[in-house]
Amino acid sequence: MYAENYKRFEELIDKLREFEGAIIVEGPRDEVALRNLGVRAEIIRLSRLPLSEIALIASSYREVMILTDFDRKGEELARKLLRYLEGYPCRVDAETRKELKRIAKKDIKGIEDLYGLYLKVISVSDPHLEGIR
Repeated sequence: MYAENYKRFEELIDKLREFEGAIIVEGPRDEVALRNLGVRAEIIRLSRLPLSEIALIASSYREVMILTDFDRKGEELARKLLRYLEGYPCRVDAETRKELKRIAKKDIKGIEDLYGLYLKVISVSDPHLEGIR
């Protein structure tokens, strides 16, 4: 990750921590990474139900964030989820995923790697804070 993106990356992590809706991820390791980052939002994993059912569950939240991986499968899942969620009144955030992908894709493959990258970024951007966060 380029040094000029460190601050924005930390801002995106803070946005995840403050998010109050439901976050859709692919699997359990993605959920663990988000919890390690301090995310308290409801997390819905795709690994158990059909996408139409996931969309129905997610639609009960005012806001839904799609955080699928950055690979081809993750892209397809994000597109399908957006289509399924179109008819529901919830607000869908797909932009956070796009921005994370734009600034971190060269360093990580997906959401499960966010916590490790976060630890690297904070140790480089401010080595004195590494043990505090």
